[in-house]
Amino acid sequence: MSLLGDRYQLGESIGTGGMSDVYSATDTMLGREIAIKMLKVDMARDEIFRERFRREAQNSARLNHPNIVAVYDTGTHVVDGVNVPYIVMERVIGRDLRAIVRDEGPLTPEAAAELLAPVTAALQASHNAGIIHRDVKPANIMVTNTGDVKVMDFGIARALDDSTAQMTQTSAVIGTAQYLSPEQARGKPVDGRSDIYALGCVMYEAVTGRPPFEGETPFAVAYQHVQDEAEEPSAHISGLSPQAALNVDAVVLTAMAKHPADRYQTATEMGEDLQRLARGAVTSAARSHVALPAAPPADAEGATQIIGVPAAGAGAAGAGAAGAAGAAGAGAAGVGRYDDRYDDGDSTRYARHREENSSKGTNWLKWIAALLALVVLGFAVAFAADYFRTEEDPTITETMITLPDVTGVERGEAVSQLEDMGLQVQVNEEPNPDVPRNHVIRTNPTAGSQLREGTLVTLTVSSGREITDVPDITNMTPQEAAQALQGAGLELDPEVDEANSDSVKEGHIIRQSPVPGSQLSKGSTVKVVVSVGPELVRIPSLVGMNSEQAESILSSLGLSSKVEEVDSERPAGEVLAVAGEGTEVAPGTTVTLQVSNGMMMEMIDITRMTPAQATTALQELGWTGTFREGPAATTGALIDEGLIASQQPKANTTIRKDATVTISLWRFDARELLPAGPLDPGARLAPDSAPNPPRR
Repeated sequence: MSLLGDRYQLGESIGTGGMSDVYSATDTMLGREIAIKMLKVDMARDEIFRERFRREAQNSARLNHPNIVAVYDTGTHVVDGVNVPYIVMERVIGRDLRAIVRDEGPLTPEAAAELLAPVTAALQASHNAGIIHRDVKPANIMVTNTGDVKVMDFGIARALDDSTAQMTQTSAVIGTAQYLSPEQARGKPVDGRSDIYALGCVMYEAVTGRPPFEGETPFAVAYQHVQDEAEEPSAHISGLSPQAALNVDAVVLTAMAKHPADRYQTATEMGEDLQRLARGAVTSAARSHVALPAAPPADAEGATQIIGVPAAGAGAAGAGAAGAAGAAGAGAAGVGRYDDRYDDGDSTRYARHREENSSKGTNWLKWIAALLALVVLGFAVAFAADYFRTEEDPTITETMITLPDVTGVERGEAVSQLEDMGLQVQVNEEPNPDVPRNHVIRTNPTAGSQLREGTLVTLTVSSGREITDVPDITNMTPQEAAQALQGAGLELDPEVDEANSDSVKEGHIIRQSPVPGSQLSKGSTVKVVVSVGPELVRIPSLVGMNSEQAESILSSLGLSSKVEEVDSERPAGEVLAVAGEGTEVAPGTTVTLQVSNGMMMEMIDITRMTPAQATTALQELGWTGTFREGPAATTGALIDEGLIASQQPKANTTIRKDATVTISLWRFDARELLPAGPLDPGARLAPDSAPNPPRR
């Protein structure tokens, strides 16, 4: 198999899709199992697509979340003369949600909510990093063998949207049509709420075993996402109580609202409802849900109408949605089957979402011109009615709403307050260092304005401090890093971790979190790990070993060695001492070994031997030196003539094997036989002038 980037050993194919193939692989540098997704060659021929793919892959690599499949690296590989980009990813062993539903059948609402709650956490992390998934579907949600949930393929769909290859675009729509948000299907700009819509479709399929919309072609399915209202998922789930049906319907259909402003506004908000659903608690969507009021009879006098929604529109919609099938009828019958199951309450974005969609015709493209004409006519009628209105006729006096001041109010609370007043709400975000995250900065129109019911109010909500790019501070000292971060509006985390490093100098930064190129709110902190130098090695005990064996052990520990031979009686090459034994030193340190040269020996007693006998005896012990003859010692014993009388060094002392040994020999002197007279003291030896020869 091929070796990508001189590092990644490709294995067998483990998956294929409309635009890429996935292979098992091994990172030969780190020795870990990975997966590599490689673009198909025909798509990689588009230079714009390749460039966008690489950029989005790099963005995906910035995401660091336990529920997101990690992206380790990116690169290109030449195939048939084409530079094919690839992504190196975490290898996940498990099954995707599509396979789980196919093999085991639909999940219970509680099980589906528990499984998908981590997906919302992954999406929120992605949205916070400015990355929209755009391809949320069951096949991209993995459940590992250990039960962890992982979301795959972040950023790939974004790259696809920018391709100029028409065939590639078409293939992408085919692959994801069942989970397209209405704004995606229309080709409109999208934000994180498109991912929320797709996740609503995924949950619909998880609990029912079928997607919310089906058609003969992908384009027919995409059309339904734009025009049609999905049937309540509870209609396909048996054994649900009315409360349980309300819970699951409210969560799924709120996520699948046609207009982004009617959906959960963040993945976190949806995740909180999923957690409530998983534990059997009442969800926020269900708590705020209300059944739609019946449309009045066409000939009813004085019927109250919602401003901007003509009564005729509801009647003409007919079968626009299953949940409002009886909208044109009279009295209680107008609420339809869906409303019979739930309690009444105040109008909410979920109820409004169903109401708005129930009034849509199935042939909206044919009626769009007529609709525009009706809008113009409606404005003209409203203007005329306002012009001729008199204060004496209270029946045509329109109630105006005073817009309250919600600046500084938490996002969800502000949205609920305005929606409860009958206003529509759109939320925009912008950085603001002075207003807490998710709190209102301002409104448009401003507070105190007089508004009609149904007027759209735009809330500008703080996304926190301004976003900035994280600089690369590796290989800097903490002091240098603090200055670099300050220039980017960031701060160095005062809690500095330490670690050993063979490549980074002591006191310099090994790595940082977040990684360079990531985006953070200004004022955030960056955590670093500082090198304390290489990992220390303990010098082992080597005494008594052969010097070659000792040097081999030191080399295996990353240490160098230096041998110093010293005089010793021990065998040549034996280690006598190790400098620094038992201490810890840095790799590469030179350790001095004192090694025996084998040149020492113990001197034996060679007196009363002839020089020849002494030479033989010493050489048998390894002696290679010479004798030096000292002054002779006289003796009166003729038998001692020529024998060694004394030696230097003396017996039982240690000498070098090449040492010179001084010996004195006995010399016979007849005068030694004569006693010395008192008048001739020199005629005999002094008592201590020479050793007394032994008497035989």
